[in-house]
Amino acid sequence: MGAVDITRLPAEGSRGVDTFSVAVIERAESFGALLEAFRGVEAEHRARGRCFVTLDGLNQCLYTSGHARDANGLGDGVEYPAEDTREALVAYDTALFEAVGAALQKSAGAVSWESVCGSRVVASGDVEALVAMNRDLGCVLDKRHIVQCLPTDDGADLLANIPNGYFEGDLDPFQCHAVARRLSERYGYALFGIGASALGFLSVIDSGERDWDALVADLQQLYGHRDSTAWEGLVPLLRESSVLLLGYTEDFAALVEGE
Repeated sequence: MGAVDITRLPAEGSRGVDTFSVAVIERAESFGALLEAFRGVEAEHRARGRCFVTLDGLNQCLYTSGHARDANGLGDGVEYPAEDTREALVAYDTALFEAVGAALQKSAGAVSWESVCGSRVVASGDVEALVAMNRDLGCVLDKRHIVQCLPTDDGADLLANIPNGYFEGDLDPFQCHAVARRLSERYGYALFGIGASALGFLSVIDSGERDWDALVADLQQLYGHRDSTAWEGLVPLLRESSVLLLGYTEDFAALVEGE
């Protein structure tokens, strides 16, 4: 799969997202190489919590995440420490994670799957882009991927650490959380990564246990354009893969433009 560089954090000269960052993965030449490296780091930290990884557009992802957090009042009242000691930063990151997580959990009863579906304008070409993403998983590769280890056993809690969805045409953090809940509870897909445009899910059940017709029907609700013939190509790809990629931003099709 080619060489992959893994730097364990903290390390001089390497930066993560925050004090939950445990590794930086660089030079992943394929999605398979990234996933294998991530799995290795994950195994090292299994006793500490759940690991997640950043996907496409790391810098843009973190930039819009900060704006999404502020715009939605996530973490309001959690003050950045006056001193930037390791202990103070760990306490701050933990308090922020817990505050954002509580806000997302509180929204769970208010933001239904039905309210998410049809909440954004989806271009007809987005269905083709969705299928193309899952055909070429390498579209979410970046120069650097950061692995986070969070004190949780819930996959959706990645969104409490890196909430995203800032622009008007994007799914917002609450809607992304609703999507993650739906895929986990109904279809056995656990959130494992987030990028500037994509959410990444890993299957935690056997392919034969999944209701594929219901999954496609839900995705058709989410993205619209039920009559698109592109939908026919999605399930064959997913049956042969443990990965499901979804675009959550208005312009996620740019990930596969020129394919």
